Amino acid sequence: MRIGLVGSPHDLHTLRWGQALQEAGAEVFLFGIESPPPELPLSYICVGEAVPSPQWKHFWSRRPALKGALQAQNITLAHPIHLTPFGVWVWLSGFRPYIPFAMGADVLEYGPYAPPITLSWSAQGKPPSLSTYLRTITRRALLPALLRPTLHHALLCVGDNYELCFTNKYFEKEKIYIEVPTGIGLRWPPSEAPAGVERLSAPHWLLAPRGATRFYGADVILKAFQAYCEKGGTTFALILLQGAYPLDPTLSPTIDYLEKQYKNMFLFFIKRLDKKYMSYLWQHAAAFISAPVYDGYSYAVAEGRWHGALPIVNAIPAHREILTHGYNAWFVEPFTPEKLTEALFHIEALLHNSPPFWKERNRAWIARYSDLSTNAQLFLAIAEKALAGKHV
Repeated sequence: MRIGLVGSPHDLHTLRWGQALQEAGAEVFLFGIESPPPELPLSYICVGEAVPSPQWKHFWSRRPALKGALQAQNITLAHPIHLTPFGVWVWLSGFRPYIPFAMGADVLEYGPYAPPITLSWSAQGKPPSLSTYLRTITRRALLPALLRPTLHHALLCVGDNYELCFTNKYFEKEKIYIEVPTGIGLRWPPSEAPAGVERLSAPHWLLAPRGATRFYGADVILKAFQAYCEKGGTTFALILLQGAYPLDPTLSPTIDYLEKQYKNMFLFFIKRLDKKYMSYLWQHAAAFISAPVYDGYSYAVAEGRWHGALPIVNAIPAHREILTHGYNAWFVEPFTPEKLTEALFHIEALLHNSPPFWKERNRAWIARYSDLSTNAQLFLAIAEKALAGKHV
């Protein structure tokens, strides 16, 4: 099968999933409109002249070019990663058949229960402004009209969590939705300590790996950790990762305060870390925090569970689907600074008084449901049945 992956050559989800499909036996070609990074692991076709920061007008004007590029490579199946903009782009191009992979933000941002404008995905990492909010309002008003036919004309749709596939399945009542978490690679490289961790003196590390943005609850995490330190907490050192997302400017004062006042208990990594450094952090983390406004299946949550760190999470449906409070995770609801501070002291007592009950439970789940290689093979089997017109 020749799969035309349609997405960004810089997107971690796209690259990991494409490599897994390739290793599972598919011929994979990536189509996009950006310049590729060096040493891209997939064959890449840039549709037209490369654009540094693609906008909707670029995808609209290159509809025929995308169809022509897919046909020129004799693509069996177009497979856009993320419904917006790539799934919509494939639908607009007229190429058939295609199976979109809908990550959490694709549908939930434009669904009937979208979060407040100030916490929208498109508003993160930008200073609050009227223009930012107007763009978000416009996107929410216009995109559902494009998403409905995009899903309707798909061969089938793949979602990465139960809520996305069923609870919010309002675009197309009769469409087949398949839940396939993309998963993680279970084999990790030898680890190496990143610079800076040597200054941390607390006995346990607490990771906040999702990004320094309000969308991922970084404002609550930072305020809670400040309160934890000021109330005499000494068990945890917090490691905050900015990752691939812009730093929310409203978080800088608290970050600066923690770096000055609690230098041996707080560390902020501005740049995205190499996998060998992440491997080291995960291996030494006692717990991690994942608290997005909404989300689908998360690599960070899967990686933390695989390495044995306790998930501290908010009660969004994607977390409630795969985690249970007091069994393999610790839920904080409502996710406020006060409740999170209280949870940190509870978990501190757990670490002091009992062996970790969550490690093997989480590792077993990840091995069963979240192996990237297994899930890529599952997707190919499902896609072949769908292409043959067989019951999926």
